[in-house]
Formats: sequence, structure tokens, C-alpha cells
Amino acid sequence: MASQADKHVASIKSLLLRAWRERWSDVQWGIAIKKVIPSGTVGDNWNLADLILQQSLVGSSPNSLVLSYLKHAQSAQVVSSAAVLKSVLTYDDVGKPYCIRSLLELVAGIIPRASRYGTSEDAVGLCHAMQECLNWMLTVIHKSLQRVQDGKLLAELGGIVEKTSEVINLMVENESNCAMLYIAKYEDQDTSRQIEQTELNIRGMLNQLQQTHITATTREKVEQMLRGLPSIRHIPTADSGAHVDHHGYHVFTSISVVITLEAVLSPTNEIQPIVEQLLLIERLKKLTRAELFCHIFRACFLGLVDSKDGPEELKWAAFTFLKLPILLTNFHQHTVGHEAGLELEHGFDRLLNYISLLDMADIKCGCDCLKFLLLELCNKYSLLVDAQCHKLLTRRSTESQKSKSQDVPNSQPSPSLIIKAEPTVISILKTLDADYSKNQDALLGVLCHMMSGKSFELILAAAAATGKLQSFAVKLIKFNEFAKQSTGEASQGSQTRALLFDITFLMVSHIAQLYGVETVTSSQESSESFFAQWAQRCLPEDGKYKPLEDTGYMPDQNKCEALLSQLMGELKTSLTRWNEICNNIPYVIQEVLYAWEHGAITTEKVTSILTSAKSKMCFLPVVISCWLCSHISTLSHEARQKPIFMLRQLCVPVENPDSRYYQERSHLMTNIIHKMAQDLVPQTSVRTTASSLTVIQPKANTQKLLLTTFKDAYIKGWLDIMMVHTLEHLYMVCRSEWFCAAVIKEMLNYTRVEELSQSTALAYGILQIDIEQLTLCLLHDILPKLLLGVSKRNNLVDPRGRALAVLTAQCIAAAHVLHCTRKGNSSPMRRGRKRSRRDIEVEDCDESIKPGKIRKIAEDQPHPLTLDSEGFNLEFIYNADEPASPTFDRKVPLNRALVNLFKIFSLVVSDSSVSQKTWFVLSFMEEISKCGADVSKFILQFIPGTMITQLLKCFPNDVRVGFVLNTCDLSSVTGRKTAARAICQQARTCRKRDTT
Repeated sequence: MASQADKHVASIKSLLLRAWRERWSDVQWGIAIKKVIPSGTVGDNWNLADLILQQSLVGSSPNSLVLSYLKHAQSAQVVSSAAVLKSVLTYDDVGKPYCIRSLLELVAGIIPRASRYGTSEDAVGLCHAMQECLNWMLTVIHKSLQRVQDGKLLAELGGIVEKTSEVINLMVENESNCAMLYIAKYEDQDTSRQIEQTELNIRGMLNQLQQTHITATTREKVEQMLRGLPSIRHIPTADSGAHVDHHGYHVFTSISVVITLEAVLSPTNEIQPIVEQLLLIERLKKLTRAELFCHIFRACFLGLVDSKDGPEELKWAAFTFLKLPILLTNFHQHTVGHEAGLELEHGFDRLLNYISLLDMADIKCGCDCLKFLLLELCNKYSLLVDAQCHKLLTRRSTESQKSKSQDVPNSQPSPSLIIKAEPTVISILKTLDADYSKNQDALLGVLCHMMSGKSFELILAAAAATGKLQSFAVKLIKFNEFAKQSTGEASQGSQTRALLFDITFLMVSHIAQLYGVETVTSSQESSESFFAQWAQRCLPEDGKYKPLEDTGYMPDQNKCEALLSQLMGELKTSLTRWNEICNNIPYVIQEVLYAWEHGAITTEKVTSILTSAKSKMCFLPVVISCWLCSHISTLSHEARQKPIFMLRQLCVPVENPDSRYYQERSHLMTNIIHKMAQDLVPQTSVRTTASSLTVIQPKANTQKLLLTTFKDAYIKGWLDIMMVHTLEHLYMVCRSEWFCAAVIKEMLNYTRVEELSQSTALAYGILQIDIEQLTLCLLHDILPKLLLGVSKRNNLVDPRGRALAVLTAQCIAAAHVLHCTRKGNSSPMRRGRKRSRRDIEVEDCDESIKPGKIRKIAEDQPHPLTLDSEGFNLEFIYNADEPASPTFDRKVPLNRALVNLFKIFSLVVSDSSVSQKTWFVLSFMEEISKCGADVSKFILQFIPGTMITQLLKCFPNDVRVGFVLNTCDLSSVTGRKTAARAICQQARTCRKRDTT
């Protein structure tokens, strides 16, 4: 084999010598060399470029005729551009300026069209060759400047420096060349570092050279070349299509909705998830930190205005004055390169422009809200200094348009109350740590004092905002466990223990009802307690009622009969196991209801039994109401009358009770039962009379209700309290698939670009109700129906298609960020009251909502999920040093959804016709590249390697090099090969377009 190669090399040398001796033209040479080189091969196999250069650069001056042979061979693709460039690198003797100049002219002829000749096999090699060529040219400039500084060959070397600078400018001005060099930076980092070092040396040398050593023209050309070099280190911006604007008013819509859902529906959430979501919006919308802060402050003050005198007033006050400072402190950890306090001050400066909003908040709350917030940030968290606070408050005082008489509140404002409640929570937690086993009356006094007036609501709101609510609930559960069983003490002691069980049961039920059952069940300290198990079995949550048959408890008939006898007489407290009472009383009331419905007992007897149940222990009506609500939810409209009557009776407190603290306990009992009835009947008004519980109305038109809510929010640009609860109710009742489809439908009802910008921002915010689950529904259900179906194609036509692509990219990014945040936490992250429903529906969506044309993933598949296992063929870019395709965690539903989505995309782009579906794929890919490096890398790891080239074929005029570089993972060999091939294909496409 070696002798055969030597024979071909000898033949080439002989032919080259004959051609020079006979003065052949380059065309004659081209015809002759193709006869020597074996068919199906190229001159690179025989080092043709090296052989020609050796013959052409023998003396001090180049042989132009022989060089013309090399130019022709390269143009005819007898030798590749990469081989020619690599051959040039071996000659760097600036002592032969004419030879160097001829090589530069050769390179200058190749560079503008080098990427056009790159093939799928040598595309990465061409990138490397261009990088080494750039390094060679910079080295030539540096060596030439060194000789110029020594006073040698000033004129000749000055010309070399100018010519080299011109060629480098020619290289970096070409977008494809810059892309190839950008790829090469990842392929060969050593050469990249050499380029940077040589560039620094040239800059230093240029500063040292005097005017006598180098002409002004030469200096200017070198400086121009140095100014162009940074372009090879950045990805060009690649945009196409009809764009949806996301700035200004639309940005506030997204942020305000996210903040509102966090404050109202998820007050117990940890800080980090909401911080990451807001940082994502900051990146997506290209906001400054001051702009982000201003939008957050506006949302909080709007919430204060909207929630005044409503049930959510304390939640908004707690979020604004307790949780927001913690959130800002966390933001400061992400502030790099500038002073965090200055950005915060600029954010408040922007907020002060909204004079009417601040005035309205002050009037509604009866205090200077901005002053309260600034003092918290300054005195407690040291995020601002006194001078900054004084400056902001002075401007506020000067610009405020409210009358001075409105500064004096009639009662203590909620901001003041909630701020004072924070140290109270800390004090209460310390108080509850004491040992009350010997003095339970003192503990009863502490707990009942908390339940008086608005104290308990204030304490809960402050505890939730500061992350202490679960700790508070766990302590109450410990007391409940301690008091659930009397052990034979005196009558007074058993009554005290019964009251302690009653009060703690009511308090923890109220906490679980307002802030989610997981608040009391997710802690290891309380998960095995009686109340935690009862709440999981029986307490309604998220609009779902739990049937008595599913509790798994088998009642004791004898104990049920004994309890019924007590309810007909007097309920005793001595030697009573209150946990058994809780478990048995639903069965007792069930028998009472059945007997009443069959005429065995009278209405007066039923009323007497219920009155006995609520006369001493207020937790019993709560337990009974849990079963009644569950039972009512299964009945027809006509059959609900008697259970509704029983609910009404339970809501009315007993007159002239003889039990201690009955007023406080009955007030909390009534609120809990009303909340249960409201979950079942949203139209029910909250009053303290028996007539407040109305009969369930027929279900309203959910689509119309969502349409009205969406339109109202679109006009306002933010969600008020009623809209939030309406959307929450629709989500709980109608399930995630319907909710996601309905929101997308309303978003796409608009047609103008600016309208779609607003509706997209609003839809993104609304989907934050449960972003992970709703994103899965979008990927599993909505998009496959649009891409694989034949109807509703107009929804994919721009600007609707672009808006949908924007929303999809942003939702995937938000779901991924949230998943990573939860994964990084040692404790499970809670998304308010949506956790339990999402955990169930993830499996439903993941297993049952598969596109019909896509093969399902085998459930018993033992190996990890890979792109190869999902049907992608990546053999054309397989590298022995890397796995055939990345490995994913198949337990993560988002990973599986993205794999399926990209399989659908592959079907779309490989179709014989180009349609709006194909354009949607391109739009989606472009939007993904705007989500940040980490997010885009996560999403685009699922992309098949052939998709980029398919998109290039479909949209040769729209797919730019910036898009290719953003889409491919350049940190892997596979990604670099794909990108280099695509760049070469794009360059050839541009050439064909220019020649036609």
C-alpha cells in the first residue's frame, strides 16, 4: 500500500515538473492531474497541496505559474480548501516577504468561498483549518511588526502587515466564516487561546511602535483588523418571521400575574422558586434589574389596593411587607457587576412615577405604604441606606397628590399590623415550646387569645410569609396528639384536655384548609399523627371531596351506638378517645340521615342531635361537615335538600353555651364549614346564619366564564382577586387539559401583533397556576393536535403561530427552571395548594395523552431513555468517543414530553410540502435560543441532528448562521459536526440564491 502511495506521489511530482517545463495553462494542468489521481479520490490523499507549494516556494520569490495550478485544483475541488489552508501554515518565514504575500493572496482567494465547499465529512476539519489559518496570519503580523521595530525591511514588511490585515478583515466580515471560527473555538481550545494571546501581543507591539517605524495607513488597517476580531467570539443574532413585541406594558402583565398568583394562591411557597421565575422573565424580556424591581413593586401595590377589606388583604400585606424584603435579599445574591442597593433605588425611582397608584394604596390602607416598605428594607434588611430612603421619601412627599387629612387612619392599618405580627409569631413559637403537660389551662389561655378577633389570621399570614407556618402547625399537632385521649383524670382535667383537643383541631384544620393539607402532612414530625392522617383521608381540598368508603376505616358498631346515645343525651369527656370519636361520628350521622330520609325519625330529632354535637365540641361539626359535603357531591339536585339542611344547622352556633371559649371556637368552626361549602358551591355567601348555605346551582358555562375572565384581565393588564379565584376554581373543576386548551384558545382569538403580545403575556402568567402540569398538557395534547391534525391550522399562521411558539418556549423554560429549583432543595418544594393534584395528573397526562402517530414508550423498558431508544437515528454523526445520543432521566415527565414533541417536529419538517406547521417549528426553535444558555441547552439536547439541515432545505432564506449556532450544542462533537455541516449547507444556499 505504501509503495502504491509513493508511486502516485512520484507521478504527481513528475507531472508537476513537466507542466512547469512546458508552461501548461492551469486548465491543461487540471485535465492532466485528474488522470493521475485515482477515480473516486481527491488530491488530499496524496498531499497534492503540499507538493505544489514545495515547488512554487523554492526561491525567495514564488513561482506564480505553479501557484496557479494550486488555485485551479482548489477551485475544481481536486483538493479541499482545508488542505490548502493547512499547507499554507508550514510557511511563516517573514524573511521571504514575496512568498508570504503570494500565500496571502492564495488565502484571500479561498476565504470568501471556503465554507461553500465544505462537505459533510470535512466540515469540522475546515473549521479547524480556518482557525489555524487565522492564527498563522496573526503570527505573521506579530513577527513582521517585531522586524519592523528592529528596522528591517520596513517597506516590504509594512506591505505584508497591511495585506494580512486585509485578509483577516475579509475573513471576519463573512458571517459564515465567523460561524466556522466560533465552532472551531470549541473544537480546539488551545489554538483559540493562542489567537487571543497573539492578539494581545499585537496590541502591545502596536502601542510600542513609533510613527517612524509604521505608516498611519498600516496602523489604521491593523487597528481595523483588531476591532473586527471580537466578532468571531460572539454568536450573530438570528431572527426571522413576524415578531411579537414583549416590552413595556406586556412585561408588567406577566410579572403582575406571577406575583398575584404567588401572593394569593401560594403564600407558603419558598422564596427560591419565585425568584427563579422572575429572573427567567428578566432574561426573556431583556429587562434591567431596576425595571424588574419596579414591575414587582407595582404588582404589590396594586394587590394592596385590590384586596382592601377583602379576605386576601392580610395575604397581600404579608407578601408586600414581609416576604418581598426576603425576596429582594435573595435577588441581591444574583446581582453581579454593580451595586445591588443602587438597582433597588432605581427601581423605587421608577415606582414613584406612578403617583396615582401610590396615593390610592395609601388611601385604601390608611397609611404611607411606601414608607413602611422602605423602613423595612432599610432598618431590618439593610438593603438601602438612610440617605437613599430619605431621598425617596422626600420625592414621594413632594409629588403626592392626596390630601393630608387622609393620612390619619381610623384604625390600625394592615401593613402596621402585619409587620408587628412577625415578632409575635416568633414569640408564640417560643411560648409553645414550653411544657404544658402540668398546666394545660395556661396553654388554653394562650391559644384562645390567639383566636380572638383577627389575631389568628394575622399570625397565620405572617407565619406563612416568613416560612414559619409549618413549624407552627406541627406544634399545634403535638398538643392535639397529647390531648386526644383522656387517662382517667378528674372531670375538670378531662374537660380541659377535651377543650385543648377541640381548639388545636380547629386551628390546624383552618391552616390546612387555607394553606393546603401538605402544610401539615409533609413534615416528618407530624406525618404519622392522627390529624395528619385524618386530613389526608377526609378533609376536602382543591374542590375534591373524599368518600367515606375510601377512608379505609372500619367502624365499631358498638362504639357508634354508644356515640349516638351520647348525642341524644349529653356528650361526656372523661375517658374519651377523641380520635375514635372523629372516626366514628361520620357513620353515626350517616345512619341518622338515612333514618330521617326513610321517615324513621323527625326533623326535630335530627336538629336535637346536631345541636348536641355542636354544643360542647366544635370540631365535631367540622368532621360531620366533611362527610356531608362529600355525600352531597354525589347526589342529584333533588336529593340534596336534607343534607343541606344539616349543614345549615351545623353552621349556627348554640345560644347561651355553658362551655369555655365557645364563642372563639364556634366562630372558627363556622368559618371552616363555610369554606367547605364554598368549595362545593362557589356562589355561597359567607354569613353567620343558617340560611347562608344555598342549594347547589347548575354548572355555569365554563368556557364563557373563562372567556369573560380572560377578556377582563386583558383589558386591565393584571388579575384582581375575583379573577384569581375564578381561574383557580376553573382549574380545579375542569382539569388541566381543558384549562390549558381554553387559555390557549382565548389567547389566539386576537390577530394583531400588539394584541397577541398582551394576550401571550397574560396566558403565560395564568399558566403559572400550575406551570409544570399545564406545560405537559401543552406539549402532550395541544401542540400534537395542531401539528398532526387537519383543523385549526389558522392558529399556526403568523402572528398567531409566532405567539404560540413564544408561549411554548417560555412555558418549557419556566417548568424546567421550577423542576431544577425543586430538585436542588433538600426539602420538597410546595406549589401552594396544587401539589397533590399535579402529582396525580402528571401520570395521567404522561400515560394517556400520546399523539396517535407517535410510538409509545415501553413502560417496562429497563434502560435509560435515549434519543436512539425514541426512534432517532444519529449514526451519521456518531463518534466513538461519545455515546450515540444523550441519556435522560425517563422519570421526569418533561423530558419524555420533549422527546415526543421533537419526534412530531421531525415528521413535520421531513414532509414533502412546506406549510405553516413547518414555519411554527422554526419559530419555536428561534424562541428557544432566547431563553438563556442553560435552558436552551436542556431543551435542544432532544433535537435530532437532521432537523437543522431539514429546516435549511425548507427555509434557505430564513435560517441564519446565528440560529444554527444557538441550536446546536457546540460543547459536544455531535453538535459541532451538525453545526459545521449546516453552516456549509447554508453558505451553498446563499451562493445559489446570489447567482440566480
